[in-house]
Amino acid sequence: MLPVRSSLRRPVVAQTESRATAEAHSSSELASSSSSTTSPGSIPSSSRSSSELKDRLRGWAEDTAISVRGRADEFTSTTKTALSQLGFHLNRITGYEEIEALKRRVVEQETRINEARNAARSAKTAYDIAVAQRSNSQREINDLLQRKSSWTQADIVRFTTLVPQDHTLEQEEVHSRAAVHDAEEAVEREFTELMRTILARYHEEQVWSDKIRSASTYGSLAALALNLLVFVTAIVFVEPWKRRRLAMTFEKKIEEMGLEHKAVVEASMTEIGRQLEMHAQRLDVLHSTAIAPAPHTTGPSQRDETANVSTRVWEKSRDPEVAGAIASAAVVAGVLGWFLQSWLGS
Repeated sequence: MLPVRSSLRRPVVAQTESRATAEAHSSSELASSSSSTTSPGSIPSSSRSSSELKDRLRGWAEDTAISVRGRADEFTSTTKTALSQLGFHLNRITGYEEIEALKRRVVEQETRINEARNAARSAKTAYDIAVAQRSNSQREINDLLQRKSSWTQADIVRFTTLVPQDHTLEQEEVHSRAAVHDAEEAVEREFTELMRTILARYHEEQVWSDKIRSASTYGSLAALALNLLVFVTAIVFVEPWKRRRLAMTFEKKIEEMGLEHKAVVEASMTEIGRQLEMHAQRLDVLHSTAIAPAPHTTGPSQRDETANVSTRVWEKSRDPEVAGAIASAAVVAGVLGWFLQSWLGS
C-alpha cells in the first residue's frame, strides 16, 4: 500500500516543482514585461503581457487538472486495493477461500480431462491408421500367396518386403491398441477426479452455506435478544424515569402557575380592598352627612323625615345581604373603572 502511494505521489511532486519553476519563470517574464511597459511605446508590451498572463493562467489550470487527475487515480487505486484486501480477509474469515481453491482445481481438472480426451482421440486415430495399414498389407500378402505358383522375380521381392513390413505393422497396431487403452484409462481417471473435485466443492459450498445460515440465525437471535433487552430496559427503567420526570415537571409547572395565580389574586384582592376602603370612606361621609343636623330654616317635619331616611339607610347598610350587594357593586365598579382606565390609558 505505501509503495503504491509513494510512486503515485512522485509525479504530483514533480508536477508541483515544475509548476513552481514555471511560475518563477513567468513572474520574471512578467517583471521584465512590466519594466518594459514603463518605457515609451508600451501598447505592444501591454498586449504581450496580457497574452503571457493568459498563458500562465492556462498553464495553472492544466497543472491543477493534472494534479486533480493524479489524486483521483491514486484514490481509485487505493480504494481498489483496500476493497480487494477486504474481500480476501472476508473470504479467509468465512472459509470461502477453500471453495475458491476447489473452483480452481475444477477448472484445472477440466483442462486436464480435455487434454486426455484429445490424446485418446489422437491415439484412436493412430490405431485406426495402423489397423488399415496392416489390413492392406495382409490383403496384398494373401493375393501374392494365392498366385504363388505364378510368382515372378518382382513378386518374390515384394513378398520378402511385405513380410517384415507386416510384422512391423502388427507391432505398431499392438502399441496403438495399448496407447488407446492407456488414453481411455487416463480419460476415465481424469473424469473420476473431476467428479470427486466437483463433489468436494459441492460439499464445501454446502458446509459454507450452512455455516453462514447458522451465523445469520445466531445473528438474528442476538439482534432479537438485544431488542428485547432494550425494550425491557425501557419499560423497567426508562419509562418510570420519564414518568417521574414528567410528574416533577408537571408539579413544578403547577406550582409556578399556583404562585402566579396567587400573586395575581393577592394583587386583585389588594386592589379590591383598596376600592372597598374608598367606598367605605365614601359611605361614612354619606352617613355623616345624612345624620348631620339640618339648618334652622328647616321645619320639624322635614328634619324628622331626613333623620328617618338616614336611620333607614344606616340600618339597611348594616344588613349583611345589603352590605354584600353594596360591596359587590363597589367591587364591580372598581374593576370596571380600573379596566376602563387601563384601556383608555393604553
